Amino acid sequence: MQLISMMTKENSSSAGFGVGRRSFMSVMAAMGGAQMLSSMAFADTPDAVTQQWNIFRSKYFRPDGRIIDTGNGGESHSEGQGYGMLFAVSAGDLPAFEALWTWARTHLQHSTDKLFSWRYLSNHQPPVPDRNNATDGDLLIALALGRAGHRFNRPDFIQDATDIYADILKLMTMKVGPYLVLLPGANGFVKKDTVTLNLSYYVMPSLLQAFDLSGDTKWRAVMEDGLRLISAGRFGQWRLPPDWLAVNRQSGALSIASGWPPRFSYDAIRVPLYLYWAHMLVPQLQADFALFWNHFGANALPGWIDLTTGARSPYNAPPGYLAVAECSGLDSAGELPTLDHAPDYYSAALTLLVYIARAEETTK
Repeated sequence: MQLISMMTKENSSSAGFGVGRRSFMSVMAAMGGAQMLSSMAFADTPDAVTQQWNIFRSKYFRPDGRIIDTGNGGESHSEGQGYGMLFAVSAGDLPAFEALWTWARTHLQHSTDKLFSWRYLSNHQPPVPDRNNATDGDLLIALALGRAGHRFNRPDFIQDATDIYADILKLMTMKVGPYLVLLPGANGFVKKDTVTLNLSYYVMPSLLQAFDLSGDTKWRAVMEDGLRLISAGRFGQWRLPPDWLAVNRQSGALSIASGWPPRFSYDAIRVPLYLYWAHMLVPQLQADFALFWNHFGANALPGWIDLTTGARSPYNAPPGYLAVAECSGLDSAGELPTLDHAPDYYSAALTLLVYIARAEETTK
């Protein structure tokens, strides 16, 4: 419990976060009881999730088992396969799940480890030009496999998930300053003085499952330090996490990473979603997100906000962003958007994730 005390003190002094000890204690209790989350995940799925999966499947799933990212030229990637697999198992759609897993394993999984190349380009030779992984894709695929193993009584899926988690822990974690961090990928993120992280790659329900399956306390440290990074790594008027965060390798000091726009946008929108889904969205953090959502409101929420200047995007957020806001503090009596009107794959995926997270919230 010494770490929890240190975490609370550090967040209060360095980031103005002020998370209460009791809130963090409840989060840590959830980590210690990861089986709770696993058991919720396999409750009967509400019809709404199945209905939305059917729409998602009709728009983005191909018969060979590939998920198409319609917002990026029809490419596919490990993230999309992971989302598709999660959606299929949540809806109890074993044939689709098996097709998705077979495609990911055949076209993206490495021969030297159990991780996955991040992108597939159907019109390119070779179709996988970059063998680098994306750790969120790896975690999403493993989460889906673990859940499918329980739901469909398939021990082979659970073993596949366990193997992926083992390589994530071995290859994608490192000590940086006072933190045990989760690297975004094998290559390109570790420099002489800093390590660049993506806080939306901390897929907390998957990290809980990894701890549940292995019992390895390193997973607990990854989650605890991930919460510390999310708490302290927030910037600007609204105290929001950036899409990309730099950690000094010596001091552990946090800053907005160079090389990317200094924004809360496409990536970081998933931070409150994954916390909500894993029951880790502590009240003080939710209050800060709510302040941002409600300042703009559902009709004017920006697609991104510049954390250094306060400038907002010239366009409003898509429906998927609004779905995330709905579950993390937006004052609105509106229903969740349906996937009929989703502008692209990513917005649809965010919305369906919120449907699933809400369904599991009702079964706890």
